[in-house]
Amino acid sequence: MNDGIQLEKRVTDPEIPYDEFKGRIERTKKMMAESGLDGLLLFNPKNVYYYSGFRRTWTLEWPQCCVVNSKGEVAVITPQILEEYACSSTWLERDLIQAYGGSKYWGLPQDPITAVVDVIKKLGLENKTIGVETGSPTIPMMLAFDNYVKITNQLPKATFKDAIKMIWSQRMIKSPWEQDIMRKVVAITIKGWKNCIEKAHVGITERELLKICWQTFIDEGAYDTPMQGDVMFRGGATPFNMATPRPVDRPLLKGTQMFFDGGASLKGYCCDCQRQFSIGKPSDLQNRLVEVSEAGMLAAEGAIKPGNRISDIHKAAMKVIDNVPSDLKKQGVDFIYSHTFMGHSEGLHIHEWPWITGDEEQIIQPGMILAVEIPALDIPQFRVLGGFPEDIYLITENGYEQLTAGLERKQYIVE
Repeated sequence: MNDGIQLEKRVTDPEIPYDEFKGRIERTKKMMAESGLDGLLLFNPKNVYYYSGFRRTWTLEWPQCCVVNSKGEVAVITPQILEEYACSSTWLERDLIQAYGGSKYWGLPQDPITAVVDVIKKLGLENKTIGVETGSPTIPMMLAFDNYVKITNQLPKATFKDAIKMIWSQRMIKSPWEQDIMRKVVAITIKGWKNCIEKAHVGITERELLKICWQTFIDEGAYDTPMQGDVMFRGGATPFNMATPRPVDRPLLKGTQMFFDGGASLKGYCCDCQRQFSIGKPSDLQNRLVEVSEAGMLAAEGAIKPGNRISDIHKAAMKVIDNVPSDLKKQGVDFIYSHTFMGHSEGLHIHEWPWITGDEEQIIQPGMILAVEIPALDIPQFRVLGGFPEDIYLITENGYEQLTAGLERKQYIVE
């Protein structure tokens, strides 16, 4: 890897620091060897970014990918229009940035598949075992199936093997640099939620609150190309049935509840946390459901420890919410949770593996970032919003750091 003056002059706008990139690739080499892989062929933009440092600047549909071999050499294949940016934003060797397309002036291969196959051969992988994104969960290959078949047909001596398990095993442990990015994006999100709560009032619309939220994110530096972030409102002017509609122009009325879900994005990293408020005094039923969800959260937090299993978090919460308290049953509440997972990991995807389910045996490890969300809903009537907080935890050597501690977990009352 050339880290001399020439490389430093070329990489004027690096997406990630050099030491971060180098550390990732050293870990990748080790994990590929342990997984029986000689290389990786990755098309999902999040994986391309993680393993090569190349983050696309717009949501184009043209194929782009990265290839990694066992020596730690990394190549990117990108449309010609993004070639120069790949040069100035990644720590890759110049001859491993392969463009395709453009006019005949550039003399580039017009077919992206030809470019991909040529790079695989250049990195000595044409008769090796190559890890690809054909498994689950969550990371789609982002390549047309017929194009994948073309690649495999042109490399008859190569073996293609699913690498999703290896990828998640690496990405679930966040580096100190990633941890710092996550702290920042969570802090920005919390400021957005806080600003929305402070400026909420009877008559304001959800879209007006959305504008306040996004303006806060922008003011705090969470804007980018392409613009990213996931902001979802539930309740408010829409039914309380956990539907996930877009914010609407109808005004919020006294007596309604609403919560914010999701968050900002910073350097490609996502935030997913929830806070809620009520306009005017909430009903006794609403307050009781908030109490139950808080009890579930406290139980879940007690299980967030290195060495425990992810399922321990789920089981701890379920001891609280699996059986509806008798006083709620008398009020017509038959069930209080609407889905079976109680959270997930967090990072470049807003939902990452492992998911917090009752059968997830993954061991909790330092460096993981978990979003925990424990509901207590009014099912089946949905007369009120209920409780549904979500907090984000960075696992440490001795426990956790709650990244969302900057905005108290409670039901806020807006008069």
